[in-house]
Amino acid sequence: MRTLIALGAVLLASTSAQAAVNLVVNGSFENGVSPAGSTFLASEDVTSITGWRVLSEGVNYVDSSVWAASTGDRSVELGTNLGAGGVWQRVSGFTVGSRYRLTFDVSANPFDPAARPKPSRVLTSVTGGLAEIYSYTLTDANTSSSMLYDTISYDFIAGNNFQNIQFRSLLSAGENYGAVIDNVSISVVPEASTWAMMIVGFSLVGFASRRRNRGFVVA
Repeated sequence: MRTLIALGAVLLASTSAQAAVNLVVNGSFENGVSPAGSTFLASEDVTSITGWRVLSEGVNYVDSSVWAASTGDRSVELGTNLGAGGVWQRVSGFTVGSRYRLTFDVSANPFDPAARPKPSRVLTSVTGGLAEIYSYTLTDANTSSSMLYDTISYDFIAGNNFQNIQFRSLLSAGENYGAVIDNVSISVVPEASTWAMMIVGFSLVGFASRRRNRGFVVA
């Protein structure tokens, strides 16, 4: 019985760990220079946010003294006084032909003075995949302490061991308040065989537990 439980636990642990590994470096933007509230990072900055390169028009690197992050204390606003900015990262560790899932949390600058509800759009792309546009709606419920982040998912097939991921704000002429992103993650999507192993693991643990419970006798 103990052997069954141990085997089931090993199967569950190995398959869960495989699916949980995040390939993105510094996906929550916690490592980097101190924003000291909010700091503007110019185009091609490769040192201020560990693992990330800033695209044209720059970004605002923001800590929780200005507004709440979805994870940790820091987030990135993709819109700046110069216009629609963005960030990108070259991510390694992919297995060619495997399916991966990119997830990230998105909100919008709560200090945007525009009439609400107001859509705030972010373009997301992965090397070799289609670019996707996601829209977040800023409402009167959004505040600096309650950012109401949405979690977005994007699936793609790895065409190389390295993939570039990019996030860019889409702004209308004259706009400079953009989407806010945080908690970026890429992990492998379990294949059918992996799901089968997990089911077997659950079944073994459950079966062994039921067998063990039957051995108890109430006096």
